[in-house]
Amino acid sequence: MKKMPNCFYQSILGLCFWSTIASIASAQVNLVPNGGFEVVIDCDLDYGDVPKAAPWKTVNEPIATPDLFHSCSENTFFTTPVSAGTSAIPTKAGEGMVGLVNAVPFAEERIYARLSENLPLNTDIYVAYAIRPREKFGGPDDILCYSNTQSLAFSDIQFQALKLVLQLDTILTYTEDWTQMQACYQAQGDERLVLLGNYKTGAQTMLDCDNPSPFNFTYFYVDEVIVAPFDVVPDTLFICGDDKPQLDATFYDLPIQWSDGWIGPVRTIEEEGLYTVYGDVGDCFLSDEMVVIRIPDEVEPVYLSVCLGDELVLEAPVMAQWPNGESSTTYTVNQPGEYRASLLSACGDKEVLFIVGEANCTIQHYVPNAFSPNDDGINDQLEFFFFSEYAFTGTLNIYDRWGNQIFSKPYDGGQLRWDGSYKGQPLNAGVFVWVFSYVSAKDNKERVIHASVSLLH
Repeated sequence: MKKMPNCFYQSILGLCFWSTIASIASAQVNLVPNGGFEVVIDCDLDYGDVPKAAPWKTVNEPIATPDLFHSCSENTFFTTPVSAGTSAIPTKAGEGMVGLVNAVPFAEERIYARLSENLPLNTDIYVAYAIRPREKFGGPDDILCYSNTQSLAFSDIQFQALKLVLQLDTILTYTEDWTQMQACYQAQGDERLVLLGNYKTGAQTMLDCDNPSPFNFTYFYVDEVIVAPFDVVPDTLFICGDDKPQLDATFYDLPIQWSDGWIGPVRTIEEEGLYTVYGDVGDCFLSDEMVVIRIPDEVEPVYLSVCLGDELVLEAPVMAQWPNGESSTTYTVNQPGEYRASLLSACGDKEVLFIVGEANCTIQHYVPNAFSPNDDGINDQLEFFFFSEYAFTGTLNIYDRWGNQIFSKPYDGGQLRWDGSYKGQPLNAGVFVWVFSYVSAKDNKERVIHASVSLLH
């Protein structure tokens, strides 16, 4: 989920400008370079030639020899579709794929590639690959097993921060077609490499072998490795006037649905508000958020007020030119008046007129400077009177001359009185200090007023 921009339409016009165009297509970016093993630097393929599908590399060369299959191969054994046992195995898509041996002692075949860029934080990541096990050999000398060893992981460039993201949890025996493996992921910040191979411990590895021969192994074909941020809609979409832009949130082959009930990736946006797009991965959902704001053809004046002695930040929905000639989304004022912001947007020549009035956010108060709690019926209690044109809340504290707090009471509009006692006992005559801390509902700022008072007997 992406963080929302901080702009003034939270209460007035809008958030931050993105674009206003007739049709907006989704971004579908695979951060795995050559994820389908389509591009090869040399078609003279032999065993262990995965590095010819750059930038893929092999772990533990030359012991491990992961294979590259491509339609351009000069060696017919490594062309596609691959002749495997009684069947011909085509690629999942395109012209290339790889074959990996797993579960062979000391010769696990693993490959890796550096991601084209760092995974973005706070964005859902779609992780997927297609897998197809080679069928088991028949007869009494079976040497090929089924297994759940094939995995996808992320790592830093030192191969230390290994994060196992996607792996089989059952033995995969379906060989008639490709199986799509997919998951949702949130980046942690140190993912630099994507790795394919067996990254399970021996205790985690399951095998289904007809012959318990030590030469048994598993062989998988892998294609279409995907690591893609689910960033299918703009963070904020501004619509000009009566425009109704069409969005396309297509993301690979995932089913798409929207928080307002719309099903499918392509739709027209007519209403303002917050939209969440979901990509159904099966066991999890990817999500992306968008705020839609409409800029009307005629923008109404914005009426605000600034507290005496304070500053007020005016916020435009897009970059704007202000009275000082500078372009920004904000403009700070400390005086009442009229301020015009000429919007620099694709919605044409529009401006926002801010009419700023003056407000007194302080409070008026009346508190006697002396009282005499002697039960003679005259000034037996110290009374506090507070007035303001805006609602406010506060707390009254009274201290003795040594700074000890002897009275505290919250204020929410009732009467405040002090009878000159502390913990139920009358205090001796002396000078005390009262402090009233309050927050005005106008600007939510805390202010303090204080004075001294004499307790007489």
